[in-house]
Amino acid sequence: MTMKTPAGIDESDVAWPLRATMIALEEIDSSSDHAARLAREGPLQPPFIVWARRQTRGRGQRDNQWWSDSGSLTFTLALDPIVHGLRREHEPRLALTTAVAVIDALHRLDLAPPGLGVRWPNDLEVSGRKLGGILPEPIETALGRRVLLGVGLNLTSRFDQAPAEVQSLATSLEASLEHGLEANLPQRLLREILGRLELALPMLARDDFSLAARWRSLDLLLDQWITVEREGTSIEGLCRGIGDDGALKIEGPRGVIHLLAGRVIRKQRP
Repeated sequence: MTMKTPAGIDESDVAWPLRATMIALEEIDSSSDHAARLAREGPLQPPFIVWARRQTRGRGQRDNQWWSDSGSLTFTLALDPIVHGLRREHEPRLALTTAVAVIDALHRLDLAPPGLGVRWPNDLEVSGRKLGGILPEPIETALGRRVLLGVGLNLTSRFDQAPAEVQSLATSLEASLEHGLEANLPQRLLREILGRLELALPMLARDDFSLAARWRSLDLLLDQWITVEREGTSIEGLCRGIGDDGALKIEGPRGVIHLLAGRVIRKQRP
């Protein structure tokens, strides 16, 4: 990774997709926390990216910690939703839109492992193991609402120093493909992901049916018996897919329920 200034701002002539400002840092507590500070305190205006080679206190869904090492690709993209035509009702679909962009980027680089897909609401999995996660987060600033898209991907991660739960659930791209990866892959993949997002965000803004069709085709929970935990309650039933609005559809004794948030647990059907 090339560091461009003491502040980490890339002042090179190489443009990034979305015309985004790149802030590349060797180490940070959390790329999303740092992006939130920059968005609230200025003077940077979105879109901008905080790309950290290593995070010491990365965040996941529901305030869980996101473990990463130097073999991970971790970054946060800060957006002004108005600039991209995004309304608040689009925000529940941002994780799925980003997941589609990441998977399409891996396919374009011929690096998509067999079985790669989306575990609603915001994880990427391969053969039941977590390859990456996405954390969309709206924040309010003095200049208006902003949306942060935090992404963490295990590329060449080594899990021997990771917590036991991470070791049992996670995988890396290198392990999934069973071959080594190029040293410059993080930069190449980041550029490709941003390029895919540059195409996908306008599709989301105009409610393009093909974008929803794409995340439905990647759904790893379809037709599985699951439990969704949310707001202190549990809902159990058969997963009937992901709707155009990003909601997970669960068929239970009282019919089909649509959920926009929650934690999914796979279970054996009773």
